[in-house]
Amino acid sequence: MKDAGEGTRRRPALSASDAETFATTLRSRRARQKSALPPLRWLPRIQRGKNGEETLIGAQVDMSQLWLSVPRRTMRRGKRKSLVQQQREFDTELLKAACVQAATWPEGTRLLVTLEDDQAPDTDFNARLAEILKETGFPFSRLDLAFQEAGLGQDDQEICYTLSALRDQGSRIFMAGLGTPPSSLAILRERGINGLLDGVQFDVSLLTASPLTWAPDGNVDILDPGAVAFYRAVLEAVASVNLQVRAIGVDTPELLEFARNVGCAEMSGAVLAPAETASQIAERFDAMSGRPRRRRMSRTTEGL
Repeated sequence: MKDAGEGTRRRPALSASDAETFATTLRSRRARQKSALPPLRWLPRIQRGKNGEETLIGAQVDMSQLWLSVPRRTMRRGKRKSLVQQQREFDTELLKAACVQAATWPEGTRLLVTLEDDQAPDTDFNARLAEILKETGFPFSRLDLAFQEAGLGQDDQEICYTLSALRDQGSRIFMAGLGTPPSSLAILRERGINGLLDGVQFDVSLLTASPLTWAPDGNVDILDPGAVAFYRAVLEAVASVNLQVRAIGVDTPELLEFARNVGCAEMSGAVLAPAETASQIAERFDAMSGRPRRRRMSRTTEGL
């Protein structure tokens, strides 16, 4: 007579690392089911050293790809919610989704998220962020944040305390949109000298010549010489107060050459590495750290 358990296959027990990965995948699935955001895509973050060596240090959410898919109602003035409330809710969902995925990356890789709320960081920002990080299991020390200039320029002492607390816990703070909105170099000077900023985020695509540009001989430069000269001087002013420059939108060899020549500390864009899915960026980090690939698990997460 056969034993009742004979012929029944038993699943092997999960190792501690596999169990942690599986738990993170489940959190990602629940977050994806609750979120109205489309699947995130990622741009590798390439750090440039003093000797010119370029190293992969993490990834940032590809906002250009994300905004192509976000419903217009997300940022529209609603009858019940103000635009600030909608921006804040969007940033909260974005941070949750990004932190859940980044929690599966190897130790030491850094996540960067650009926030759209132009009132952030408000006095309650750190409390909301701490709740998100506790829920997702992602550490403060590996999170970098890019705030809009309007938020960083708020004349409120509490904002300075908020930024100081973020940096004390290991987060790095950048100002997004340099050269896009009307900018005030005074904000950079004050925040930089006071040690509340790590750097600025500069979209080098601003240097690309307009399609309407005309030249007598018909040979139009790929980069606008006037824009190159102007922003080179601006970035030199940024460096003079010991702020780093993150170059985004590095999509052509000419823009890459500019970013290298002006001494950008970090770069991302299509010419370096195109936007990648969650599973692709995870495989890149696994290869970098020498960990075995998690292709099957990554696909499960990506397909949620």
